Amino acid sequence: MRLVHAISASLFFALAACGQAAAPTEADAQTAAATAQSGEATAAERAAIITALHLRANASGQIQNACEEMVTPQFNVADVGSGPGRVIAFTIGGGPNMLTCYGDGALTIFMRQNNGAWGEIWRGQPGGAIILSTQHNNGNDIATGGPGFSFPVSQWNGTTYVNANRTVADSALGDARFLPN
Repeated sequence: MRLVHAISASLFFALAACGQAAAPTEADAQTAAATAQSGEATAAERAAIITALHLRANASGQIQNACEEMVTPQFNVADVGSGPGRVIAFTIGGGPNMLTCYGDGALTIFMRQNNGAWGEIWRGQPGGAIILSTQHNNGNDIATGGPGFSFPVSQWNGTTYVNANRTVADSALGDARFLPN
């Protein structure tokens, strides 16, 4: 059965590479627009983010992590305020060697599109993103980590997230949102 799936996938990608794939329909465009508005990253956004990060996905959508393991990244739209606009959290964990690759958590990178190109605006490792209720320049502050005692905070400067030179305690995270979920 695996052989049949492998042959089918190879045939699909060979035809797509030759330009034989069907042209997108109006229904495809409407589906992509609805996905973008629903808070999910579209296939085009996921592909563009992988390219912007200088990564390559295999036929299954997996990429190579820092431990040279093939893993499936997560893409989550992150509501971090009107300042940064539409932000997609790209999260990559690990396989059996995750602790030696990333410490006690995954790598999360916030990406946003600016002038038609996707660029990194925040990187958190290890742990993940903790989106705080406090804001600067209409962008939510972000802490890195979890769980622990206190976490370093970054704030939006109008272009990117920068170190705020402060931490937030575990006890002050009552209304915070954690990514990845």
